[in-house]
Amino acid sequence: MFNQLGPLVRAAGKWPSIDVDKMMRDIERKYGRDDWPDEIRRALPVRAKAFNEDADLSLFGMLAVRDQFIKSADNALALEDLIAAHPEILDEKIERPLFVLGLARTGTTLLQRLLSMHPGARYLPFWEGYSPFPRKFGKHEGGRDGRHAEAASRLKLLNFVGPEFNKIHPIEVDDPEECYHLFRNHFLVPPGFDFAYVPSFWKWWDASAHEDAYRMHKRQLQALQWLNPNQHWVLKCPNHLSGLKQLLEVYPDARIVNTHRSADKTVPSLCSLAAVTWCMTSDTVDLKKVGEFALDLAESCEAAGREALKIAPPGQVIHVEYSDLVADPVGMAMSIYERFGYEAHSSLRARMSQWLASHPSDKHGRHQYVLEDFGLTPEIIAERLAVKQPAAVNA
Repeated sequence: MFNQLGPLVRAAGKWPSIDVDKMMRDIERKYGRDDWPDEIRRALPVRAKAFNEDADLSLFGMLAVRDQFIKSADNALALEDLIAAHPEILDEKIERPLFVLGLARTGTTLLQRLLSMHPGARYLPFWEGYSPFPRKFGKHEGGRDGRHAEAASRLKLLNFVGPEFNKIHPIEVDDPEECYHLFRNHFLVPPGFDFAYVPSFWKWWDASAHEDAYRMHKRQLQALQWLNPNQHWVLKCPNHLSGLKQLLEVYPDARIVNTHRSADKTVPSLCSLAAVTWCMTSDTVDLKKVGEFALDLAESCEAAGREALKIAPPGQVIHVEYSDLVADPVGMAMSIYERFGYEAHSSLRARMSQWLASHPSDKHGRHQYVLEDFGLTPEIIAERLAVKQPAAVNA
């Protein structure tokens, strides 16, 4: 209903847009500083232009995206403000972080949330991903400074606008969430998942952008760990597949869990996920274009991942087949911790089992979709992605 006002707003010449200069000046006045990282100065104009021009956003979509840009830029300068006050943050050592990565719908969310049950696990809950850094100290633990409530309010809006998204990827405000939120804070979101069709941004992306993304990713982890330390990070994001080489350069002792599922299952699910998220911000999503995007993304991410895993140190990678994971989720998660040599805890299996029992896969309903709507068939997918997957026993 709101979007029906869009043509009138456009005809009146009042269409909103992301004004990079104004946004940056407003936030600079808030913090009394203008020391934006060079990485942001390179990426922000390109990403803003893509959303302004490529994405064909609806009126609601443009307002929501613009609001998110402002929030991300605010998060970025809040980080610089925090580091300026506490430079010891950059001395934090990120040791043996555990990354779960794989294409959409390969079980990464299930596995990350089980691994996060470890008492020594430090993960990124949704509320912290949305607003990572306190603007002032005091009641900042657990987001009691207002960040938790702010994120909860934002999550309600997301669930209202995208009920189908909640079926695909259910989120609660304290759930472990993806590194996508951290990438977005510096406008450096690697290919793999996004909330709109932004081809000029993806075309701009290169190896140096990946290097920038992980340099800024680590900077945020250092601050978050300084604020609330624990034994090891448990992180996940499908976007890590395209940047695995740079991830390993920044985190050379990272432990990698790479999930796999047959392409005839992952590509349709990726199509569905992209269609649902893009439709939240645009009224003109071309499903055939979604299908092309999903095929290209699956092909490029898998290729980048294969090349990077060739140089990964022995003993730092475990491959997990989706069928093995769903057959015994708790057993698989326990096995990963055992094989990687993280500290054992007697209560861990029970905690995982309790979480699993309270979170059935269809808790929020089942999302339905038809592959042919995206101009694809199983034969087309098989022809494009007929590459043998790594064996699950590789470790």
